[in-house]
This record gives sequence, C-alpha cells and structure tokens, in this order.
Amino acid sequence: MTNRTADLGLTLLALALAFPLAAQEARPRLSGLLLTEGSGVPVEGAHVRLVDPDELVVAEDISDAQGAFSLPKPPAGVYRLLVARIGYQSWASDTLHVDWAPELRTLRLDIPVEPIPLPELSVSEENVCPTTPAERERAFALYESVLPILATVSHTEDLGSLRMRMVRPIKYYFAQGTYRFRRDTVTILARRSLNNASPEHLVARGYADVVDTMTTFYAPDGDALASPGFLATHCLRPVESEDETTIGLGFEPKPGREVVDVAGVLWIDTVAAGPRELEFQYTSLRPFLRQHLEPALRLRLQSDHNSNRLRFFQIEIDESQFGGDLYFERISRDRWLIREWRIRRPDLRYRGYFAVGSAGRIWPFAVPLPFSGEVLALIPP
Repeated sequence: MTNRTADLGLTLLALALAFPLAAQEARPRLSGLLLTEGSGVPVEGAHVRLVDPDELVVAEDISDAQGAFSLPKPPAGVYRLLVARIGYQSWASDTLHVDWAPELRTLRLDIPVEPIPLPELSVSEENVCPTTPAERERAFALYESVLPILATVSHTEDLGSLRMRMVRPIKYYFAQGTYRFRRDTVTILARRSLNNASPEHLVARGYADVVDTMTTFYAPDGDALASPGFLATHCLRPVESEDETTIGLGFEPKPGREVVDVAGVLWIDTVAAGPRELEFQYTSLRPFLRQHLEPALRLRLQSDHNSNRLRFFQIEIDESQFGGDLYFERISRDRWLIREWRIRRPDLRYRGYFAVGSAGRIWPFAVPLPFSGEVLALIPP
C-alpha cells in the first residue's frame, strides 16, 4: 500500500457466489478478492460490508493479506457491497442481485478511486515543522483518507433538525457581589451540533474572540480541519495507538502563531475508515486572558475595594486543562456528524491581599468552565 491515493484505484476481482457441497459447508459463501488497480497488489485490511436496501449491514469481513474476503451468503434479494480502507476513498457497488441459483457466478467490478486533492502548500512550502519527510508523507496520507468526511461532517442542515442536550455553566450572584457557577441543562432543536466560526475567521483571529463584549472559544470542527488555512498554519504528524484499529493524526500550530490556537490528535478508525474522536487543547492562552479578561477583573476589584492601587502578577495557567473533545458518529453509508462535544474554556479567578494604605496584590489564575452538547435524535425534515 502506498502512502498517497493519487492515480490509485481498487479492483474487486473474482467475486464468486460459490455453492460447495453440503458435506463440505452448511451454507454457501459470497467471496471475493481485492486488488489495487493496475499493480494488482492485494489490499489487506479493507472493511467489506454487504448492506440491504435499508443500508443495514447483513454481513461483513476484513480482507486478508491476499486481499480475500468471505461473507455468509444472505437470503435472495438486492444488496450492495461497501468497501472502506484507510488510504483509499470509500466505494459502493451498484445493485447486486443475490439468488439461490446452484451455479458459480463470477463478477468483475472495477472500483475507481478519485484522488483527494491537497493544497500545494502541503508539499511545496518551506517546512518549519519538527517532523521528518517520512512522517509528513504519512501524516498527509492519513489526512487525505478522511478529508472527504471532514469537509462535510459539520454540515447537517439537509438532514433535518437535531435534538440536542446542551450543558453550560450559569453564573449566580450573591448579595455581596460574589458569584458561583451552576450547571444548566437544556434541550433544544438545532441545525448543527456545534456552532463555530468560519475557517477564515479561525485562521485570522484564532480560536478565541470577543464578540459584543462576550468572550467566545471555538473548536476545530470538520470545516476548520478540512480548510487549506488549517494546513497553512499547523504541523501534522502521525501518532501511534495501542489499539491496532486506531491511528492518530496529530496537529499543532506552526511557530509564530500569536493568537489562541489548538493542538491535539484526530483519532481515525482504520476499519470504518473514518474519524472516531478529536481531542485538543488551546495554546497561547495567557496573552489573550491578559488582554481581554484581566481588565474586567481589574475594574471589578477596583470598584469593590475602592482603590486604584492594585498590583497584578502574571496569570497562572496550565494550558493542558483547557480544550475539548469531539466525538464522531456514522449515521449512514456516507454521512457522519459530530455526535457529542465538550469544551473546557478558561475563566479568570484571583487570590488577593488587600491592606489599608498599601497597594493590593492580585494573583490571577485560570480555571476551566465546562460546556457540552450531545445529539439525542435526528428529526427528518
């Protein structure tokens, strides 16, 4: 298997409906062979599924080192074969009529694989990433394999409405002006599981912004990951997993990014040939907090203590506490969505020392505030 999909295809050869003698096997099998188009190299580890007209899987198998697979022959009817493999685009056969005719029938199906384009910058720009050429090639191959899914996973408007459970912290004030956060849970109808800024906005302004005095933190959703701007501003690397059916695509901001950005890992299911989970954390948070959150804290403390003499020390922050997780789910043969998401954004607190006749001393520190959303049901239009 090569690392890139350009000018590459799959050929499904000798799809045989074999009917052995009852003494040899109690039930006939639906067998076939997967080979790369042109070279004839066996395709190992492809996920082969037989689905009925309702897209329900009735049989499935993984191709072996010779590219062979074998499925229990289903009842007579109409079916399709679905083939998915990391490094290739998914493919679906035309209608396949299965009957009980006692004969050997061989089908030859050529499976064209369209190359998944990558922006030229991914291979031609001057490299500033701390990865080897081999690591970059492997990372781009992984990126190519899930790019078609990433490009559509955030768009669910055509599917109808999503019934969502949203959990967010709500600030409750006390008489002394202090406050605490309580978790508030609501159920809503939404067109998307995660509202986000445009990829262009994220490239230009980063993953945190102040809109109408409200501080907002964004997540690297499908639109963001699939955009050319993401590749222009991030380094990619392969990440190994202890699970043989999972491999990670790591990303981090390129040197010189001066806005709040994201680093993390997109975990890819090599059997289902699609994204499973994305975990990320925010980077470069301290300058943003100092510019946008510290002034409000300073004004509040000056008012509460009737003093302009406040000395603020550097904000304490552990960036590993802030970020989020996105969980993906396949809802049909070629449609995926973000089933659940969690974001831990920073809120600024303080420890202080106030004394009459001297400047107050303030040690601000950041704590995580959790926000989350989960798709409960898909309501067709």
